[in-house]
Amino acid sequence: MLEFVRRNRVILTSGFLLFVALLMVSRGARSGDRSDVLGRVAFEVMRPFQGAAAAGIETVNDAWRRYVALVGVREENDRLRRRLEELERQAVRLTETEQTNRRLNELLGFRSQFDSPAFAAQIIGRDALPWFGTVTIGKGEADGVNKGMAVLSPFGVVGRVIATSAHAARVLLLTDHSSGVDALVQRTRARGIVEGSLDGHCVMKYVKREEDIDVGDRVVTSGLDGIFPKGVLVGEVVHVTRGQRGLLQAAEIRPAAPLESIEDVVVVSSNAPPTADLPKAEAR
Repeated sequence: MLEFVRRNRVILTSGFLLFVALLMVSRGARSGDRSDVLGRVAFEVMRPFQGAAAAGIETVNDAWRRYVALVGVREENDRLRRRLEELERQAVRLTETEQTNRRLNELLGFRSQFDSPAFAAQIIGRDALPWFGTVTIGKGEADGVNKGMAVLSPFGVVGRVIATSAHAARVLLLTDHSSGVDALVQRTRARGIVEGSLDGHCVMKYVKREEDIDVGDRVVTSGLDGIFPKGVLVGEVVHVTRGQRGLLQAAEIRPAAPLESIEDVVVVSSNAPPTADLPKAEAR
């Protein structure tokens, strides 16, 4: 007990003095005696302690109010951040929906230009290996898609169907080294075969040396291969090779369709004639 009193003597003494002062003030207030000198002295002595206690209490109260306000602001910030993230997700979904609708509207308009059946399809898979230029579409035999059909887009030629299952089909792209499209230079009607290459480009081969072909010329399908309708844009000439000898010349072609990023295509039965002139999309 003595040890406890010794360790806490300051606190106990202050408490005792405060108690005595409060007792004397209370007694003086009840008695109304203005001549209580001892009470006034005690009151004056204890005034700094009372002021310090009041200031401490106000400090604690102010700190508590600040803490409560900070917690409220933090909760509001968290709520606003979650709302902002949700709005951003909605904006992304809305933008994607708008772009999808635009592509589908273009695709439907393009598909309506053919007399024979034409099927809109989505690309659902791509070969991971760069030397295989094929993609997979989400339409197959059950949907009317068969081997040998032409695969097109509003931009131009994409490729042709080389294998099918009930609900999917594999498409050989224009840039694959084993592809081939009978084509014409639109300006001069010079004829050749557009083939893919191992480096992912296209070359128009077997063009007669005397034919007029130049950089910037557009190349379109001739319709003579029994696969692609006539007049579909294949690409643009970016380079012409004429050797010193020989009867032929060749031209490098940049495909019109964005084969690396295209998402939707139209599958058309072999040599299906268009009902109107096909759009000559600008080559990339």
